[in-house]
Amino acid sequence: MLFPSLGGLAYLYALGAPARLVAVNAGALALALAWVVWGWLPEGRRSRIGFAATALLLLFLPPLLQHDVDGVSRWLPLGRALFLHSGALLLPLIIVIAAREPRIGPWLLAIATVALALQPDAGVLTGLAAASAALAALHRSLTIALVAGGSLTLALATFGAGDLAPQLYTEGVLDHVAEHSLAGAAALGLVLFGTPLWYLVIRAAAPQEEGYALAALIIAFGIIAFIAPFPYPLIGYGAAPILGFGLALGASRHVTPVGTKSG
Repeated sequence: MLFPSLGGLAYLYALGAPARLVAVNAGALALALAWVVWGWLPEGRRSRIGFAATALLLLFLPPLLQHDVDGVSRWLPLGRALFLHSGALLLPLIIVIAAREPRIGPWLLAIATVALALQPDAGVLTGLAAASAALAALHRSLTIALVAGGSLTLALATFGAGDLAPQLYTEGVLDHVAEHSLAGAAALGLVLFGTPLWYLVIRAAAPQEEGYALAALIIAFGIIAFIAPFPYPLIGYGAAPILGFGLALGASRHVTPVGTKSG
């Protein structure tokens, strides 16, 4: 999370993004790092499920609030000027908890699929499908595999929903950098796609289930942003993915597997 986010800050500054955008991403990164280092989750399975349930309820909130922007409802309002992308903010935490809850994990992922389809958000549904596929392979779970297939099907069905205009510094980030420096675009892309593999899979900084699923999620977000007008995670403007992956990584350090006791 750190290196892609720092690369994103360098991109925003170098290519003349408004100072407010740089400040928002920098503030989100500071909060995310603080949570990873000092944050904590209450111990106990009920607490984990409570956090997951709260995150799922918040995923349903944008459609319920009917805060429609060009045909889609994906954002949680924080005041008049700041909105957080609900899927990027909440899905990483849901995936971490689902990975450690073999009994209800498939249900958490299935409910998240329904919420994202109602928004609708094909990009985040694609990420959910990738993360679910990783968990299905690790757990050898047909149920989670079916969730992955359902998420991908709904992503294809809702692709192109809404009439959102591409936003500079959020969508098309690598293309924007490539207009000025091909080497810079290659380096930024390497940081985006390589860091999750190195940190979460090769280095195994998180337990295997969470690490593989989070790596699949962020790489899928990056791929869908590369091929279609969806927001780039971490390297583009947007506080939600920085906060979301920070929340998930911090939670992964504190989530106790089912059937074990913490010291």
